[in-house]
Amino acid sequence: MSHAPLLILVHSPLVGPSTWQPVAQRLRGRFEVRVPSLHGIAAGPGPYARRIAEAVARDADAHHDEIVLVGHSGAGAYLPAIVDAVDGRVTGIAFVDAQLPRPGLSDFDASPPDFREALTAMADDGMLPPWNQWFAPELMTELIPHTEQRKAFLAELHPIALAYFQEPAPPTESWSATQCTYLQLSEGYLEQADRAAALGWPTTRLDADHLAVFTGPEPAADFLSEFVETLAKR
Repeated sequence: MSHAPLLILVHSPLVGPSTWQPVAQRLRGRFEVRVPSLHGIAAGPGPYARRIAEAVARDADAHHDEIVLVGHSGAGAYLPAIVDAVDGRVTGIAFVDAQLPRPGLSDFDASPPDFREALTAMADDGMLPPWNQWFAPELMTELIPHTEQRKAFLAELHPIALAYFQEPAPPTESWSATQCTYLQLSEGYLEQADRAAALGWPTTRLDADHLAVFTGPEPAADFLSEFVETLAKR
């Protein structure tokens, strides 16, 4: 068994694994890092939580007895299911501008009613357009100014099944004794960061944006390095 932790960076099922690659590249000189692909899962049928957890578990080598899970955006809600799927080897969980666990609740249950209404109205035959098409085109240019980088990000996007937002997360609590931390990057995740702080988790707030893990990865990489080092001292 290896005593060095394996970092697994889990991307939102609405986007692609390239979201985490810039952070992964900066961490790989210090740690072993995996970025499993959840590409296409949210475009198909459920059960989504189980399919996501199984996809991540396939990247979790058995020879690592310690795993640090990191979730961005919507991936945060699935981290408890992933903890179960990797047989309790998770020693730390980092939520990066991410949803918090919502056992027994769907994404729609945990979201404001206007979000549910907007997405339901946007759906065609049970399918939503790719994530970038939910917003004005200039938002993507603002979030990812570099043209080639933006093209790479957009190339991984795909339609999303409305059912993805309607499936309740598994009612698992096995993750709750794990050491957790939260990194807020954008105003959109203020409430989630406040909840994390209220739970007593170490919470860091940066003046950045939701895709800063992709466009300006150094602060997130440094945050995760410090978290892993803190876990090693416990």
